[in-house]
Amino acid sequence: MGAWPDLTEYHEAVQHPPRAFADPGLKAVTLELDRFGMPKPATGGNAVVYKASEPGGLLTFKKTWAIRCFLRPISDHAERYEAISKHLRKVHLPYDVNFQFLKQGIQIRSTWFPIVKMQWAKGDLLHSYIEKHLGSPAALAALRAKWAILVRHLEAAQVAHGDLQHGNILVRGGSIQLVDYDGMWVPALRGRHATELGHRAYQHPDRSEQDYGQETDRFSALVIYLSLAALEMDVTLWERFHTGDNLIFVREDFQQSGRSAIWQQLRRIGSRGIDHLAAAVAAMVQQHPMKVGNLDSVLQNPASYAASSKVSTAIPASPPAPRVAPKPARVPTPPVPSWMKKRGYRDPSDD
Repeated sequence: MGAWPDLTEYHEAVQHPPRAFADPGLKAVTLELDRFGMPKPATGGNAVVYKASEPGGLLTFKKTWAIRCFLRPISDHAERYEAISKHLRKVHLPYDVNFQFLKQGIQIRSTWFPIVKMQWAKGDLLHSYIEKHLGSPAALAALRAKWAILVRHLEAAQVAHGDLQHGNILVRGGSIQLVDYDGMWVPALRGRHATELGHRAYQHPDRSEQDYGQETDRFSALVIYLSLAALEMDVTLWERFHTGDNLIFVREDFQQSGRSAIWQQLRRIGSRGIDHLAAAVAAMVQQHPMKVGNLDSVLQNPASYAASSKVSTAIPASPPAPRVAPKPARVPTPPVPSWMKKRGYRDPSDD
């Protein structure tokens, strides 16, 4: 196999589906284009994704795919995806989408590189859904309850997504779907290392590649649950602490438990439930990433975490200065590929 493709090479290749793809369905796709008439990508830390429509026939419906092209090589990608696919078929979770790992996926420089052909999941990314429903505590409460059920189902099915964050969580019609399975853990992968460490605004600050197992999602699952619960009670947290690439926490908040502004603002809500959840997050920061409790254990006995946490909950004499939430920089859009700025899977036309 030759040198691994870069963004420019992927971008050029997908403009010619019949030549680029080995899969018969992908050879006939039409890619979503931007206003310049160029393929419209969604970029993440490990892959670039293109939205492609496969034309329907007399007896078949039109299909829409997410074509994931990897930005770096992972030697056992095929084995991992085979294990993930086999386990997901066995457990029948309602939160995943259909996908195929294609070892002979895309041709670049006369060499074949792997891709994932994944059903396009429609809906709002988690942070977009939250922003639309900030004025509806009931909607956020319903989402929080469904999130707890999802996390419970993943635990019961022995599945860890590996990167629970707003860009991998879609909400549509009240249902939740998870996308991007590159970092997923299933029992057949026990003993291997993680291929990625997840979004820094959701992961335990001490997580390493060795921290890969059924417990991997526990910290991020609680961070999301606490964020939803807090926003139900105080929508001003969104304006103050949402940066465009998080919910209300950033990595530095976990590294400065109790000292950054978000912790004191949570205390000012005056809710015993929020205090206990915040204490649970702070207590988990002090523990090994793979030794933290699951979300159900926190919800069943939240007071125990308040007792074990070393984080001060005292309210300062004056309100802390608001944290300025830097918005993502607007990137110019020349032909290729520096303008590849959009992160996630949501298509505004799906609204």
